[in-house]
Amino acid sequence: MITANLILTIIGLLFLLITLVGIYVWSSKSKKGVVEAPESVETFESLSAVIKTPSSSTAELHHAVGMILKRFGTITSQTLGTYKYLLESLCVHPKTDSKLILTFEKTLRQNNPTFAHDIEQALAIGLAARG
Repeated sequence: MITANLILTIIGLLFLLITLVGIYVWSSKSKKGVVEAPESVETFESLSAVIKTPSSSTAELHHAVGMILKRFGTITSQTLGTYKYLLESLCVHPKTDSKLILTFEKTLRQNNPTFAHDIEQALAIGLAARG
């Protein structure tokens, strides 16, 4: 009689252990689905760094140029030099293409007609340096 109770107790504890492990595994799987990766904040400086870095891929360049034009497309007299340098850097980047350069230059000129001459000058300097 004592051995039968002992066997039933062991079976009950084993069933309880399997149930607890199942609940733990199920709860840890549901937590993984809820966790989201935090989005990185893109600043003008971080986007400019992508353009200035020679090892940046073509996709990264397209993204950086698109975001700069979308969020930071207005030039002031204080930021004119920075934009000119960016355009020149984009021209000499090893993984850029003419379509991207012309899109950047054209959109900057359309958004900032007062600085059109300066933008065209920067484009000429960048293309000459591309050689």
